[in-house]
Amino acid sequence: MVRAGPSRREESAPTSCKLRAMLDGTPPPAPSAPDPALVRMRPLRFGELLDTVFTLYRRNFLLLVAVVAVVQIPYQALTAFLPHPTVHLPRTATGTALSQADSQHLLHELVAMLALDLLLVALTSAVVVPLQTAACTRAVADRLLGRAATVSSVYHFAVRRWLPLIGFGAMLVAAFAAACALVAAVAAGLVAAAGSAGAAAGIVLGVAAAIAVVIAYVRLLFGSQVIVLEAQGPLRAVVRSWGLTRGLAWRVLGVVVVLLLIGGVVSLVLGGLVAAAGAAIGTASTGGSAVVDIGEAVVAILVAPILATGLTVLYFDHRVRREGFDLEVLAAQLVGAPSTS
Repeated sequence: MVRAGPSRREESAPTSCKLRAMLDGTPPPAPSAPDPALVRMRPLRFGELLDTVFTLYRRNFLLLVAVVAVVQIPYQALTAFLPHPTVHLPRTATGTALSQADSQHLLHELVAMLALDLLLVALTSAVVVPLQTAACTRAVADRLLGRAATVSSVYHFAVRRWLPLIGFGAMLVAAFAAACALVAAVAAGLVAAAGSAGAAAGIVLGVAAAIAVVIAYVRLLFGSQVIVLEAQGPLRAVVRSWGLTRGLAWRVLGVVVVLLLIGGVVSLVLGGLVAAAGAAIGTASTGGSAVVDIGEAVVAILVAPILATGLTVLYFDHRVRREGFDLEVLAAQLVGAPSTS
């Protein structure tokens, strides 16, 4: 990850020490010479990038897990203790319509279930995801750049970037909804105008729109990192992320897919163990239900930092590729960081 100055033999040992210090989150060692060469980050190969991600995750495991737990534990507790409405379909004879009382009861149950789902979605979108993303991003950036980080310090910073992250997410959701509505309207117009030929054209349009959505998703993946680490607004984050991923979208997609697959496998394995433990106790019992709820919370806490760490490391790697920044320059430009001078 690190390329030394003029004399590779003379600088290789100090460079390795500085790299280990960056990944451990401890202050880098003092240079042995009064006029050391600047340490530079070089673009990482695919394997090197994944190795850096999981080295950071492993060596800063307690910090990252604690950062995620701050928001995940209250959220998981809330979802576990909230009453979950169930829908009971009334039994009627075949071909017999529901009575007015049964219809009203069924409607009330559906509304209650929908209201709870909307509440949890809103809480996740407006509180859990933005705060967790900002705090994890800041923690990983601090560790990668050799700065001290604590749960309180990263959340103190995350709260200040909370509203821009909400705005960024809302802007993307609105853009996606508008694009879907436009594609649906065009497809409906094609079907109305050309029948079966229009339907075929609508299918092609839908596939093209889906590909465009995937491309846009990949190109905008660094929006959160730009908002958190560069203190930019939502619109500027779109422009910056689009520029940083220019020509590298397939690489970004590959890294994200690999990280999601790894996280999915970990979730599947741990989730299976949790489900087996709950089944052994009895999922209908209070103890079995508690085991499942706690296990699901633990799985979420363990898996969530993986993608956040990967995207932050990838963001810095792309800044090195695009802008040629030194490690010291990146550290100095980290918003809200104390001066090193």
